[in-house]
Amino acid sequence: MIKNKQTKKGFTLVELLMVVAIIGLLTSILSPNIWKVMRSATIASGKAQLFQYVNAIIQFEDEYGYYPFARGDKDYVIKFSDPEVAKEFIEIMSGRDAKTGKPKSVGGNRKRITFYDFSEKEFYIGDNEQTVHTQLADGFNNKNLCIMIDGNGDGFLDPRPSLSSPKRLKKAIRGKITAWVESDNLKLYPAYSLWED
Repeated sequence: MIKNKQTKKGFTLVELLMVVAIIGLLTSILSPNIWKVMRSATIASGKAQLFQYVNAIIQFEDEYGYYPFARGDKDYVIKFSDPEVAKEFIEIMSGRDAKTGKPKSVGGNRKRITFYDFSEKEFYIGDNEQTVHTQLADGFNNKNLCIMIDGNGDGFLDPRPSLSSPKRLKKAIRGKITAWVESDNLKLYPAYSLWED
């Protein structure tokens, strides 16, 4: 009686190495492109976030007749890198306490109107991976968000980012409010603005 010899089907070592090499090659070609697309999408999302803040400020001004953080009759910048400023902005625009979520009258929003409802993705993620509900950040977790308001009412703004990026404008732009995100000194985060294409 002759026994049938069973053959095992599978890949040889050479075939496996070829598959791994092809996957590695495709990954090396596609990775930079995927990163660029993801970066561009995050910047677009950040610009939309800034634009929504600008709209909320305009609604505030329509309701009360003045801008939040008003500083006399000169143009001024609201810098969210300052935790106290970020917390106050959140409370003014939402009409709620940033920590408890309870209605709160702050910064001239005496009617406690919700001009903007902040989402989880707009808050800073701290070192311990905990969301900080009193600090704003963009999709890169960059806290260097800035808003400039035309306090003197001349219809022009001359944004002067304090960090190297985004680049400073050569002349003033027409508008009542603009916004930008500055790169940190180590250039870990991209810089972008509403006045750029």
